[in-house]
Formats: sequence, structure tokens, C-alpha cells
Amino acid sequence: MSFLSAIAVISLLVMLPVLLSLRTIGVPGVSSFCGACALAAAGTSLGLTSGLAPLWVHTVMATVLNIAAALLILAGFRQFLGRAPVGPWPFALTLSGTALILMFFSYGIDNAAARVCLGAGFAGLIYTLVGLTIARHWQRERGIMLYLLLCCVAAFAVAGIHAMRVVVFSTGLPGFGGVTPPQVWTATLMTARHLIIPLFFLGVILMLHGWMIANLRHMVAHDDLTGALSRRAFMTQAERLFSATAGNRSIFMLLDLDRFKQINDQHGHAGGDVALTHFSRTVRETLAGRGILGRLGGEEFGVALTGIDRVEAIEIAKAICDSVRAIRIGGINGTDILLTVSIGLATGESGGAVTDVMIRADAALYEAKAAGRDRFSVAESLYSSASTRALAGAAAQMRAAAATSAPSLPFSHSA
Repeated sequence: MSFLSAIAVISLLVMLPVLLSLRTIGVPGVSSFCGACALAAAGTSLGLTSGLAPLWVHTVMATVLNIAAALLILAGFRQFLGRAPVGPWPFALTLSGTALILMFFSYGIDNAAARVCLGAGFAGLIYTLVGLTIARHWQRERGIMLYLLLCCVAAFAVAGIHAMRVVVFSTGLPGFGGVTPPQVWTATLMTARHLIIPLFFLGVILMLHGWMIANLRHMVAHDDLTGALSRRAFMTQAERLFSATAGNRSIFMLLDLDRFKQINDQHGHAGGDVALTHFSRTVRETLAGRGILGRLGGEEFGVALTGIDRVEAIEIAKAICDSVRAIRIGGINGTDILLTVSIGLATGESGGAVTDVMIRADAALYEAKAAGRDRFSVAESLYSSASTRALAGAAAQMRAAAATSAPSLPFSHSA
């Protein structure tokens, strides 16, 4: 079986640089997986020295290294799934205890079956813990659930192979009750033992790459400052949401943080960033999953909702205004940053385009701004398309003019 061991070592050494390349990306647990891969390759390599090196090298050290690799795999999955890390003492006690017992059954009492059962038993127990850890917490990573399922199955498969080795070597069972020839059974078990570990690490690599791709997609689809959907992702989801709404009206809200330029002037851009972050979180908490929130640009956000009527939408808009008004953010010089928001609300017909509803919401937003800010306005749904577009264009021009010519208004108060 030295040929299979060599294949396993080469496979692990090929996978190690791939795992090392993921360390710079910040994937959780990847350092532990790198260490596990290196130790597994080293342990399998020492197993190839049987007949050439002393017993403590190809048996004791090889077994200890393989168990250390299993412990690092367990630590890696706990880190990846956000669980408490494994402390150094369990590692030290497990490895030192294993080494002492193996030395006893090597030089105190020469018992090869005991050595195999000990090493396989410890390794099988650790891989069982790996499988249980994944099975309990894999739902947290919805984007890579299939990869985690693959790793879970592989972990239990490794544990099962080690369990069969324990049964065979502890009972001396020649196959399954004599049905399987001992030579065939031994060869099958040894083949599975050598090849399952590289396959397991292949599953780990696929899982880590899946996590990286899922996070890249999340970064593309979300604004990195506020956590809201990016403009493109929001428009795509809103179009899908509105077109799929059969028999129900859809709601669009255009939200604009009042006097945002003054926040930047008085508290710096860092204060503006903090204000946007608090504002976005407050709106999401107020929505409580009833719609999607996107940052359309600057201090302007959009909310798309379906399955609610106009009265419910007005209640949500009022709740957003009240929640934003209650925000208190510590600013510079002992002052607080007080926030208010103006909202334009428009309803759309079933299957209608998002852009048409946005035009009416934009006109309603200007009405809220012109009426004194810190309020919402509901767009009339009977505007003709041409008049609505003209009104929206005029509203945009007037907002731009107001932003450059409006006198500075007090915005911060003492705490």
C-alpha cells in the first residue's frame, strides 16, 4: 500500500499551496486547515518509512501527526463556523497521552493491534466531533450549505473507516463473517484509509472557495458602509419583486436624509459616515424584514415593499420618521448629531415598472422637503406619465438649487 500512501502524500502537498493562498483573503479557520494538511502529509510520509526507520518513527510519530492533523481540522471548522476555539491544553494532553500509550505498546508491550486500535480510535473520535460540529451549525452558512454537507459526510466517512479498523484489529475478524476474503477486505480498508483524507481536504478547499465567492457576491450586492443593497442590486431585486406581485399593489419609498451636507460640514465626513450607518440600521430595524432597503446614492435610499396596502405603508413611513428622529449620535465638541428624514411614497400597480413608481416617489419626496422636511408625502397615483416626469425633473433641479443656496441651519445640540 506504499503506492497509495505516496499518492495521498502528493495529493496533500498539491493542496497545501492552494490552502496557503487563501490565508491572505482572511477566510476563518484557514490557518488551522493549512497546518492540518501539512501534518497529514508529514504523518502519511512517515508511514512510508516502515521497514526503514525505527518503530517510533513510522508508527508513533506518524500516528501522533495524523491525530494532530485531525485536531487542527476540528479547530478549523470551529473557527469557520464561529464557535469557541479549541484551547491548547486539549491538544497537548491528547497528543502527549497518545504518544506515551503508543510508546508503551511499542517498547513496553509489543502489540501492533493495540497500536492500530488506539490511533484509529482517537482519530475516529475526533472526526466524529468534526462531523457533529458541521451538522449542528452548517445552517448559518446558507450560501455554501452543499459544500458543508460534503465535508460533513466526508468527516463521518473518515470516522467510519477508522471505526472499522478498530473492529477488525480488536476482534481479528477475517472479513465480514468469512463472506469477504481477508485479503480483499484488508486491501479495501487500506485503500479507503489512504484516499479519504485527500478527498476530505478537497472538500475543505471547495468549501473555502465557496465561502470566498459568496462573500464577494455579498460585497458586490451591498454598500460597504451602510450594509444596504447597492443601487444595481436594489433595482434588480425591486424589479423582480414588483413583477412577481400578482393582484397586489407594490410600494416604493424614496428616503433622503435631511441636511446631510451640514452634517459633513459640522462633523466632518467621518461624522457623515456614522450618521449614514446609524440611519441605515434604524430603517432596517423598523422595516423588520417587510421590504428591501438599498442605497441609491449619497444620502438617498430606496425601500421596496409588496403585500401591504397603502395604509400600512403610511404607518411604516411614519414609523421610520419617528425612529430616525429619535437617533442620537455623539459628535465632535460634545454635541449630538440629530437626524431626520424626508420620505416620498408611491404605489404601483401589479406588474408595473419600478422606474414609474420611483418617478412619482421622487415628486412626493420634493413635496415633503418643501413642506419643511422630517415628514413623508404620498404621491397621487393619477398623474399622467408625462406630467409626472416633468414634475420629477423640476423637483430634482429645485433640490440641487436648494442644496447650494440654502442658509446654514442649526443641526447639532449639546448632549
